[in-house]
Amino acid sequence: MSFPVEVVFITGLSGSGKSTALDALEDIGYFCIDNLPLDLIKKLIELMQYADINKFAIACDIRDANISKLQNIYEWLKKSSINTKIIFLESKRDILIKRFEQTRRNHPLSVSKKIGLAEAIEKEFDIMQSIKKIADIRIDTSSLSPTSLRRFLFNQFLKTLHMSITLISFGFKYGIPIESDNVLDVRFITNPYFIEKFKDTTGLDAETYEFVLSQQETKIFLENIKPAIKNLIPLYEKEGKSYLTISIGCTGGKHRSVAIVEHIKTFIENMGFNVKVFHRDLKR
Repeated sequence: MSFPVEVVFITGLSGSGKSTALDALEDIGYFCIDNLPLDLIKKLIELMQYADINKFAIACDIRDANISKLQNIYEWLKKSSINTKIIFLESKRDILIKRFEQTRRNHPLSVSKKIGLAEAIEKEFDIMQSIKKIADIRIDTSSLSPTSLRRFLFNQFLKTLHMSITLISFGFKYGIPIESDNVLDVRFITNPYFIEKFKDTTGLDAETYEFVLSQQETKIFLENIKPAIKNLIPLYEKEGKSYLTISIGCTGGKHRSVAIVEHIKTFIENMGFNVKVFHRDLKR
């Protein structure tokens, strides 16, 4: 039987950041499931061989009355030669109380046991100790921001950070792409559209591409924008951003912006990133 190559359980105290951790692993590429009943996990793993999924993360906590079974499931997975990890998140009691008060959410045990918040946190702490002892990774999020937690998990589960970068060429006359994080305007470059031999071409054609890149204003632009991109991408990574969209626009989105996007794509790929390109208005 073919099994997933990796299973990660995210568990711990309510309010300690499990949702943030699950979102981080999803951005890394894990198939994520929140609050799956533990009694269904063995069947789920057996079915995964048919779904072409080789790694997934499951968030489980005190909401599952059978949370104590996690230790048995963990041992079963290990015996099945599946790479399995348990991430246990916790925080100081006063921090947890403050988080619940700020979000105005009820603690799961406050609802099911009809007890106060402080008592619910203490009771959960006692119940979860046996799982904490077997956890592979224990994280105290008391002083961690969501961004810091994401960064920590990225560093734990990726040898290098692979932020997804998308480059979009577009025409300003059709509007700026709403998904843009950064917008660059290259309408100052001589427009090939008004040169007869380039009018019916695009920035993907070799002659048009070379014409755009040969312009002095293009060279000045690239001399300034390349260092900016090289310096800014690590800053986005540092803040835990998992994707970045840079949109480059000219008037119609067929010549200048297309050529510049293709050139910058190679530059960013040489930095070690995977780059997606979308020429939005090329066929208009």
